[in-house]
Amino acid sequence: MQRLTDHSLSGHPLHRRPTLDGRLHWASTETATEYAGHVEGAHAAGERAARSVLTALASADSPRADLTHVPDAD
Repeated sequence: MQRLTDHSLSGHPLHRRPTLDGRLHWASTETATEYAGHVEGAHAAGERAARSVLTALASADSPRADLTHVPDAD
């Protein structure tokens, strides 16, 4: 078995940029700037994304998301 040890493409700024008008924030080991490919990277990326979401929600320019409403699945 060969392990993937090259994580040079992980952590690129484009992988960390929110999408869908700021409604989707990415968090995974592939978005980590340090420890990419490891659980520590995933943890750090999750914390980064959570801060990003909180900042976006607190911004006066950001549309407020209704986090209490979950649409019905059809």
